[in-house]
Amino acid sequence: MADNSTTSRITADLRQQIQDGTLGPGALLPSEPELSRTYNVSRQTARAALQALEREGLALVRPRRGRIVRSTQRLRWHLSEFERPDHTVLATSDAWETDIENQGHDPSGQTLDVETITPPDSVAARLGLDSRTDRCVVRRHVRYIDGKPAIISDDYFDANIVRGTELAAPEDTTREDILKEAGYEQVYDIDEIITRMPSPDEIARLQIPAGTPVAEHIRTGYTADNKAVRVMISVVPGDTLILQYTIPT
Repeated sequence: MADNSTTSRITADLRQQIQDGTLGPGALLPSEPELSRTYNVSRQTARAALQALEREGLALVRPRRGRIVRSTQRLRWHLSEFERPDHTVLATSDAWETDIENQGHDPSGQTLDVETITPPDSVAARLGLDSRTDRCVVRRHVRYIDGKPAIISDDYFDANIVRGTELAAPEDTTREDILKEAGYEQVYDIDEIITRMPSPDEIARLQIPAGTPVAEHIRTGYTADNKAVRVMISVVPGDTLILQYTIPT
C-alpha cells in the first residue's frame, strides 16, 4: 500500500514546483522510478503522488511521454510558422500534437470530413470561381484540445485543380507538395482576421454556448502568378487561443 503521509509530501513538493514555475506548463514530471529513487519509496507510493496531481488538474498523462504539467493559460497558435515552407512539419498531426503538449495542453485528436460542394460566395470570390456553376473540395477539420473542440479549420480548393489528388480523398495527409505536383505551387499567403458572433453550425461544431464571440482567421494561398489556389478558414472561440505572429523587422 502507498504511504499516505509520504504520498502527500511528494505531491506537495511537486505542487510547489509547479506553482513557483520550476516546472512550467508542458514540463515533464519526474517518472515513477525517478520519484521512487529520490524519496526512497515504492513505485506505488510515487504513482499515488502523481495521480493526486492529475486529480487536482495540475498534470496530465501523454502517451509515449509520461506526465506533463497542465497549463491553465490560453494556448498560442503560431500562425507565422504554421505551414511556412521551412516549417511545413508544423502542419502535420504529430507536430501539432507536440506543439500543444509543449504548451501544457492535451491534443485530443481531430475529425476530418471531405466533400465536393458548391463554394460559398466568399470562398468563390477568393478562388476566382463562379458559385453558380463551379465546384470546390472542402476538407473540414475540428481539432480537439483538452478533450474539447477548439478549432474549426476548413480548407477549400478548386475541384478542377485537386481532382484525383490526395486533397480530394477522405483521408488525412501530411504531404505538403500536392498542389505543387498539380502545377499550382503555393508561394505566399494573405491572412485576414475578424471577430464576430458564431453561426449555428459553428456553435454545434465547437460545442460553445450561443453568444460566445469567435475569431475567424482566413488564409488565402497564392501561386507566383498571383492565382489563389487554397482558402483555409479557421474559427476559434474568443476565450481559447492567442493567435501569435512573429514578424521580421
